[in-house]
This record gives sequence, C-alpha cells and structure tokens, in this order.
Amino acid sequence: MGDVLLEFRHVDVFYGPVQALKNVSLTVNEGETVALIGANGAGKSTLLMSVFGQPRITRGQLFYRGEDISAKSTHFIASHGIAQAPEGRRIFPDMTVEENLLMGTIPIGHRYLHQDKARMYELFPRLQERQKQRAMTLSGGEQQMLAIARALMSRPKLLLLDEPSLGLAPLMVKQIFHILHELTQGGMTLFLVEQNASRALKLADRGYVMVNGEILLSGSGAALLDNTEVHHAYLGGY
Repeated sequence: MGDVLLEFRHVDVFYGPVQALKNVSLTVNEGETVALIGANGAGKSTLLMSVFGQPRITRGQLFYRGEDISAKSTHFIASHGIAQAPEGRRIFPDMTVEENLLMGTIPIGHRYLHQDKARMYELFPRLQERQKQRAMTLSGGEQQMLAIARALMSRPKLLLLDEPSLGLAPLMVKQIFHILHELTQGGMTLFLVEQNASRALKLADRGYVMVNGEILLSGSGAALLDNTEVHHAYLGGY
C-alpha cells in the first residue's frame, strides 16, 4: 500500500455536552480500502462527517496527505481530492441523473465532464438508461449508484462511503459492492462506513470496530472476519 492518505489522531467530537467520539486514531493508506464497522449509533457516521468539518473536531487532529485539515473549510477539502457519498444518498431529487452528475464536478470544474460522464455510464449502465429522468423517480439502489457516481465526478483521491447498502434489497447490495470492488481494482482509495459488516470486511484490506465512539479493535479485513468477538457481535445476521 502507499503512503498514509488520511489520519485521525486522538480525535474527540462533542455534540454540545455529549461526547460522540473518544480519542479516535486511525489511518487510511493510499490505494487501500478501510472499513469502519459497528452498531447503529456507535459514532461511525460522525467520524466520516467530521472529515468535512460537520461536526468539527473538538480535540485532536485530522491529516490529509500530511496536512492538518482539522479547521479547513468544506470547499477546501472537496477541492483537494476528497469526495463523499453520504448516508441517505442526498441526491438532488428534482434534477435529472445527468444534472446530478454535473453537480459533482463543482470542486474541479467541467474540464473532464464529457469523458467522466461517459465513464460513469460505463460503470453504472442503469444511470445511462435513466440519464434524463429526475432522480426522485429512481429506485433506492439506482439513487445509491447516482450518489457514488456524483462523488466520483470530482475525480477524488479518497472516496468516503457512508452506509452504501442501507435500505437496499440483497441483489442491489451485491451489485453496489461489485462496483466498489471494481473501483478498488482501479486503484481508488475507499473509506467505508457500513453496518453490513460481512460485506464490508470482505471488501476491505483493513478494518476498525467502533463501539460507543471508541475504536476497540483493528486488523485486516480477513482477521476481523475470523475474530470470534466480531463474529458474535456483528456477523451473526449475515
């Protein structure tokens, strides 16, 4: 794997008086897939959203390519190679598929628009079939594809994925993870928050387990899959 791309160093996050993250340290290296698993409400999404400063880190530091970005603006972060497909997709429902993809180019401009749009339609054939449809008319799985494709339109060095399988039928989950595997084969760096621990750890090079805002375990994806404690807590339903 390459150099450290993203590093959380002793990070605390508070929502008012409530501490959501406690002394979190983890790294994502260039060219690898890292999964963060844990129960609902463990703090996984909070950690991912803190990359873009929403919420801001209270204590500790966040580094991207060796630079402290803890206090940087959302625009700065988006324009320096980090993109996110957020939980709940958050596409623009009244815009067409094509217009949503166009919105993804805002951090970098339209220079690569046509070739990148063609690449997205190759990666997500369903989106090409529906390019003139309003996003609200898409199925949940198609909306998730659109959220990922929109994020990729900014040509990120690091793609953050927040619960990409949430609410999707098993067949669609399989398709989404197949696409994520294709992205990793192409060298994309992924940081994945996911409740479907089995799928996430099978895809991941490394993983972390979060409980009540703290990192309790870490290791290779394969090692965490084989870990009795992880299996009992998170894999029993898969």
